[in-house]
Amino acid sequence: MSGGLFSGLSVVIPMKSDEDPQWVADLIATARHECNEMVLVLESRADITAIRPALGSFGEKTRLIFQTGSGKSDALNRGLMEAKNVHVVFLDADVALEVGQLTAVLDMLQDPEDPAEFVSVSYGMRAPQISPSAFCSGWFFGAKRSTFIELGGWSEGFVEDVKTGRKIAASGHTIRVASFTCRLRRGVRRPGLKFLSVLESFMGHRQ
Repeated sequence: MSGGLFSGLSVVIPMKSDEDPQWVADLIATARHECNEMVLVLESRADITAIRPALGSFGEKTRLIFQTGSGKSDALNRGLMEAKNVHVVFLDADVALEVGQLTAVLDMLQDPEDPAEFVSVSYGMRAPQISPSAFCSGWFFGAKRSTFIELGGWSEGFVEDVKTGRKIAASGHTIRVASFTCRLRRGVRRPGLKFLSVLESFMGHRQ
């Protein structure tokens, strides 16, 4: 242990009241072998009795907490502060997590020769060939917890990932992009918004 924290990985999953519990159960089933804890941050109006059964036997590593404010950035920051490990990964509930992806991000964060402080995972067919340094993937994002807290965590707003990426870039830190991509469970509407976030982040950084 170092500074009261474990050296492993915490996974933070924000969950809206109308989120599909099975998606979260699938996330936890995959993630539990590659992390030390999972922090499920629920909207204040979420029905916890409907969520617990979906966790099944995976609840031993999962902490359920309610966010005190509103909005996604509030949920993410609540998870950031509650996490007990040196490194943390934030996952949207609609990420179709695959075995080995969390370990790959943690390896980048713990690289003995050149550790990353922030790691973004793209979605789609392939990772970008040229990685914009301010690209912050709000759906799959890894960070060194202490550094992220020093920067104030997630910025507020509709495109909290874009604002957060710009803040990290302005601070002099670099966000590395993983060599693999993730898949999402939702239809075109949600990924479309995510694409616009990435595009706005890239264009804004070039200005």
